[in-house]
Amino acid sequence: MNGEVGGPTAFDVALVLPGATVGEADRQTAFDKLFLEQYPRVVDIIGRVVNDRARAEDLAADVFWKLYRKSPERHDNMRGWLHRTAVRMAIDAIRRSSRRVRHEIASAVEHDRFANAPDPLCCLLVEERRTQVRTVLSRIKPRHARLLLLRASGLSYEEVARAIGRNPRSVGTLLARAQAQFDHNYRELYGKAD
Repeated sequence: MNGEVGGPTAFDVALVLPGATVGEADRQTAFDKLFLEQYPRVVDIIGRVVNDRARAEDLAADVFWKLYRKSPERHDNMRGWLHRTAVRMAIDAIRRSSRRVRHEIASAVEHDRFANAPDPLCCLLVEERRTQVRTVLSRIKPRHARLLLLRASGLSYEEVARAIGRNPRSVGTLLARAQAQFDHNYRELYGKAD
């Protein structure tokens, strides 16, 4: 690779000619020159892919760090290598970002699924309570059990009266008797109601 002015630099010679010996200071100077020449272009290339200037600058620094750590295998087109490496790093960054977003969404969905899942102890207690209520309803008079079930279903006194064929004014008294019988049987079987 030729420098802009004055022919090949020491960095160019070290990269192009395997086995060429160049002092570390010359190598650093050549690298600095290449960095100053190409950094803005590499940032622009990456920026067009990732659409984020700060991320593009980070990735461009990674491209040059890769070059500094390990010289590319083919040295005849250093600018081409930089641009190709920049595009590859940008595409890899987008892939990583896309995977991260997918994993974060999946994790959030999974978290919500577990967060909204019923507590096993709560489910057990609710089922135990249902069993107790069914047992007590089976022990009281069928008409009282029917009254309590109709009212617990959300029916008004008038709707309950129509369902059992009674006067709406008597429903309150009938419900009070049914509730008293239910409470008495519940206490006999399970102790004090919660």
